[in-house]
Amino acid sequence: MNMQKETERTQKLNPLTILYIVVALAVISVIYDYKVSVVCVIVMMLVAAGFGEFTSYLKLWSRSILWMCALCFVLQIFFIPGEDVIWKYGVFQVTREGLEQASKLCSRLFGAGSAAILGFRLIDLGNLMAVLEKSGISPTVTYVLMSTANIIPQMVKRMGAILEAQKSRGIEMESNMLVRAKAFLPSIGPLILNAIVNAEERAITLEARAFSAPCRKTSIKIIPDIKTDKIIRKLMIAAVILAIGGKIILWTAFK
Repeated sequence: MNMQKETERTQKLNPLTILYIVVALAVISVIYDYKVSVVCVIVMMLVAAGFGEFTSYLKLWSRSILWMCALCFVLQIFFIPGEDVIWKYGVFQVTREGLEQASKLCSRLFGAGSAAILGFRLIDLGNLMAVLEKSGISPTVTYVLMSTANIIPQMVKRMGAILEAQKSRGIEMESNMLVRAKAFLPSIGPLILNAIVNAEERAITLEARAFSAPCRKTSIKIIPDIKTDKIIRKLMIAAVILAIGGKIILWTAFK
């Protein structure tokens, strides 16, 4: 029941509208400095909270982007050379140039990565592909995009099933790294073969449903695109244009 409520909450907006919001926040956070990136990430968290996904978004964000940015920042400040040394201890030193480069790179990674996670949590890929097809994009393109996005989760799920089958046969899977590697490597063969068979079965299924037929396709999914969606998309486009224009003005003024 709770999952149904969260799904209904997410579907209040058209998936294309959510994509516009995610892309706009990502672009704005990338073209400006870390201060704007932090503000954009706060906005992303508010958006996630509005869709009832704040807790899951925060957990995924803190386990991935936060640690990635922290590691990247440390590596950047210690290994980018420079002349203006701020801090030094033995062979390690922090320079002003390294600090500036680390701030630029990590702020972009921080904003773009946070936006990608927000899109992953809020956008239903099947609904988005249906909307894109309705807007005129080729079904072949949407199928390739959807298959590419789903390939990693499917492979992980299949690998889990194979490993569980190996455990049920009495094969040691939870010892040291060498034992795990010996058990893991033979599992790759069935995984690859299974992926090839599934790809062939999927292609046959699509052809049986007239996927490549030269006619107008119909869809079982009817996704509403109300006036609010169109207004939000126009606002996101305007926000990106204003952000890019403001960046150009600032760059010209302080050049």
